[in-house]
Amino acid sequence: DKCISALDQTWHPEHFFCSDCGRQFGDEGFHEKDDAAFCKDCYFEQFAPKCGGCNTPITENYISSLNLQWHPNCFVCKECSQPFHDGAFFEHEGFPYCETHYHALRGSLCAGCHKPISGRCITAMFRKFHPEHFVCSFCLKQLNKGTFKEQGDKPYCHDCFDRLFG
Repeated sequence: DKCISALDQTWHPEHFFCSDCGRQFGDEGFHEKDDAAFCKDCYFEQFAPKCGGCNTPITENYISSLNLQWHPNCFVCKECSQPFHDGAFFEHEGFPYCETHYHALRGSLCAGCHKPISGRCITAMFRKFHPEHFVCSFCLKQLNKGTFKEQGDKPYCHDCFDRLFG
């Protein structure tokens, strides 16, 4: 008769099986934890760290960030799922974001060019603008410090406003 020596005991093959799912061990063998034998799937499901993105066990390479471990393919922008090519990302409420989506969440995208604003900005009409993108909707001259008039949710310089709507 065949026997298996494992966990400081001797077993008939049909009596040596996963402590969790009850499957007999095949060629892949078993993993031991706390004097119990587990198949690979059950062992990783119970004891391997879970990915911060997909919540499945991490069994190979991983990235440690934001106090979690991540499969490399899961460490992407939470909004657009794009990887961080240069390694730079922004954290918001425990999740990684690309620069554009981080600023979109924070309300700091320019209403003119839709790119992130860092540095000076103009807040007008309940939106934010790079100073160079806050322009008259008709003549495209740069507007500044409250010297504009609004019509139809668009800013105009005084001259254009008077010509168009005066």
